[in-house]
Amino acid sequence: MSHVSEQRPGSVAGEVLDFPAVAAGLPPVPSAALDPFLDAAASCFARFGVAHTTVPDIARELGVSRMTVYRRLGSVHDALRSLLARELHRLVVHLAGELDGAPPSPETIVELTEVVVRHAASHPVLRKALADEPELVGPVLLDSFSGIVDNVTTVAAPLLAAAMQAGLVRQQDPVVLTDWLVRTTVSVIASPPRQDVRSFLTQVLLPLLSPSGRT
Repeated sequence: MSHVSEQRPGSVAGEVLDFPAVAAGLPPVPSAALDPFLDAAASCFARFGVAHTTVPDIARELGVSRMTVYRRLGSVHDALRSLLARELHRLVVHLAGELDGAPPSPETIVELTEVVVRHAASHPVLRKALADEPELVGPVLLDSFSGIVDNVTTVAAPLLAAAMQAGLVRQQDPVVLTDWLVRTTVSVIASPPRQDVRSFLTQVLLPLLSPSGRT
């Protein structure tokens, strides 16, 4: 995917998504010292599934005692929460690079949404969970990250409002739009479309985002 950095006439230069603010609203990023433990947990989750992974499995994967895993990570549920927190922070950093200073536009929003969906679809743990344990995905997201939607909405809504003022995005309630975009993204991740992701997102998002007269 190419970076989108073109400034359009009437755009609000410098109005880019505040990724540090988004990251601040995520669960705390785990210490880098836990990376070997989280990598071992991820390998077990991808191999056995979350529901069938045990602390002894993680310990064997890493070559340490189960008491060491309990002491550093806690339970399997704690390990999953920490792993998801780490992966979300990594995704935010990746998105910051993809945005590359571009102003908001319907095309930029579609591209960023596609990046998130494809990133999630390629993650071995989430791919395993969606294939074998879909009933776990919703509760885990609700339990661990219920505040993410509110945080992203708080940060992104003013940006979308500025884009609307500049004529880049169709005039509408920016808070409702941001909330809808986040929830649509999660829905596409949880239940992928049959057609190409970019084509699907373009058909779904652009009509709502594009100013009148643009398609």
